[in-house]
Amino acid sequence: MGKNKEERLDPFGRKLQMGETYDKKTGRYRYSYTDNGGIRRQVYSWTLLASDYIPIGKKQKRGESLREKKTKVQADLYNEIDTSRGNMSVITLLEMIVEINSPNVRETTRKGYRTQINFMKNNSTALKMANKKIRTVNALDAEKWMLDLHKKEGRSYSSLHTLKGMLNQAFIFAKKNRWVVDNPFDFSMAKKAYGGTKMRDALSRADMRRFLDFVQDDTHFRKYYDGLYILFFTGLRISEFCGLNADDLDFEQHVIHVRWQLLRVYDGKTNKYYIERPKTENGLRNVPMLPGVEEAFKNVIKNRPLIKETIVWDELKQNSKTGFLWLDKDNNYEVAQHWSNHIRWARNKFNKKYKDEMPFVSPHVCRHTFCSNCAGAGMSPKTLQVIMGHSSIEFTLNAYTHVEAGDVKSNFFTFMNSSNYDICEYKRKPDIVTQNISYEVEEGEVDFTEKPDDDE
Repeated sequence: MGKNKEERLDPFGRKLQMGETYDKKTGRYRYSYTDNGGIRRQVYSWTLLASDYIPIGKKQKRGESLREKKTKVQADLYNEIDTSRGNMSVITLLEMIVEINSPNVRETTRKGYRTQINFMKNNSTALKMANKKIRTVNALDAEKWMLDLHKKEGRSYSSLHTLKGMLNQAFIFAKKNRWVVDNPFDFSMAKKAYGGTKMRDALSRADMRRFLDFVQDDTHFRKYYDGLYILFFTGLRISEFCGLNADDLDFEQHVIHVRWQLLRVYDGKTNKYYIERPKTENGLRNVPMLPGVEEAFKNVIKNRPLIKETIVWDELKQNSKTGFLWLDKDNNYEVAQHWSNHIRWARNKFNKKYKDEMPFVSPHVCRHTFCSNCAGAGMSPKTLQVIMGHSSIEFTLNAYTHVEAGDVKSNFFTFMNSSNYDICEYKRKPDIVTQNISYEVEEGEVDFTEKPDDDE
């Protein structure tokens, strides 16, 4: 019998399957197919099988033999993946999603989008992912890349968590539209791996007092004492704190009316101030004022210079506000970054002066310290949730994990000795003394088998 006309062999005598060809001129293998859009496409490789040797002088990554590429192509065809869209780059997908989402989010969120997009385009480590085709990104690549951004580029947990969130949403969109098979950014980030565990720790009460005393006594930083005291004893978000004016302070009812945040963004040309409602509906609240907080506010109002006020509007130009309490050296309104700098520089000076260094402090640490101290004093989670403006009780309950060991002991005895808890009196009767008579009764054998507690 003659040789089958359809049988085609490569230089090694191996039979080529349907769609596979070998180009004698270039020495490459090719697989031709029709994608789900009806377009003819090809993939190429220097080897047919994964076990083949790559020709000398040629480059090819592991997993890119023709048969391996063909398997991926067939999986995409089976899953009805749009391979043409799957060839778009990660940065193109990200920009597409940002463009879709931007009209529906706040300006602060849009600012965050711009920051992350610029980072992806201009950082060498970030570009390694930005330029990849979305269909080629796998979960291992994504997680390793995120760790590289932290270790090599010094990106914080918070920044990377935001970036991963954007990429996760982008790939959810791509998967929904069948441009990719899987979402490689659908994974949890362990805070410890990204150095994120220290950034939100509350200060101990001793450290809070030490820091406040230092600021009060320092000739330069004492001007920030009132503001720092207010942050430590109200738990306000820093943008809410910056958004206060005298009308927000009710000294008769002893509450702060939290209604607006003051923010500043760079639009590519100039810094722009605007006001925005708090982050959540629960953010609109009345925060009680301690006597010390009232004194601090009154001192700020008394010493605030008279200036030509700048009117600040919200994004829709429907609401405006003036008379913000906090002014910089040029009498411009202060925003979150100002206070982050004030606190950071004060801490740096403290640590240069004293051997017992101050832990990390930031406006958010002040808020977290207030929350933890209230929890440690026994305030109910629901009351604390309202004061903090948390959208969910879970955020508030996290504060209870930071209660100091000494507080646990103190709170325990205070509660147990209160009239709210009925403690049965200890009344052990004296042992009856008898003659040492043996009744030859042995105790049962002790069972040393470990058993878990009922509540584990």
